[in-house]
Amino acid sequence: MTDLQRKKAETLLSLHHSEKLLILPNVWDVLGAKLLESEGFEAIATASASVAFSRGFDDNQEIDFTTLLRLFRSICQSTSLPVTVDIERGYADSLDQLTENIKNLISCGVVGLNIEDSNKKGENLESIEHQCEKIQLIRQVADNLGIPLVINARTDVFLMKSYEDNRLSESIRRGQQYKHAGADCFYPILCSNDELKEINLAVDLPVNVLAQQDTHSVSELERLNIARLSLGPALLRSALMKMRETVRSLKQGTSFDSFINENTITSKEILAIIKP
Repeated sequence: MTDLQRKKAETLLSLHHSEKLLILPNVWDVLGAKLLESEGFEAIATASASVAFSRGFDDNQEIDFTTLLRLFRSICQSTSLPVTVDIERGYADSLDQLTENIKNLISCGVVGLNIEDSNKKGENLESIEHQCEKIQLIRQVADNLGIPLVINARTDVFLMKSYEDNRLSESIRRGQQYKHAGADCFYPILCSNDELKEINLAVDLPVNVLAQQDTHSVSELERLNIARLSLGPALLRSALMKMRETVRSLKQGTSFDSFINENTITSKEILAIIKP
């Protein structure tokens, strides 16, 4: 692995320990990554749902991992920023396969990843012991390659009905164990603002929050010392909504003014993003 990739990994890790919130509007292609870089963002992150949907697949590891590797490589090669990717459960049914996948990800230039603790069917969670084993393995593979890979350990406790009575305590328990296993960041997806505060106090790791309608403002999240804000598939949904509005207005025979006007991004501006 190159010194440049190692430096990118170190930069990404340091961004999780800044007083400034690390904002990651998750993308699904090279153009999105280039746009974020042109707008001054400090790192690039993908969203598994956006990547899958944009290629005609459902989320939940339906897309072929080789296809993902090609995408991740193209994104890493297109930007000077650190790139962290969402690999869901790791696209592996064994620890040996997970080892190979992590090696291939790092060889693409990736310096961070999300790994979640849902089981294969998405109906429950992996045991803490097994999930910690996966995190430990990822850390060991990265260390052996000389890359301080940033591991964002996501828990899906708040997605599971079976944990409704103890989801906060279970999330904290998992966060603490994932830290000991080698995680750099903890991602309790879809927790409430009150739960987020308690988790952030109890788990000695930078915490990642998913933006929702009632999520605290950026300034409030910074006041609470939250490290990282993700948008998930929100950017893709927003883009698709605008596209749907446009084609519906076209079909209804309304004026072209709503989408062919001076406020539309031009080809020249797009090229300036692609080839600055």
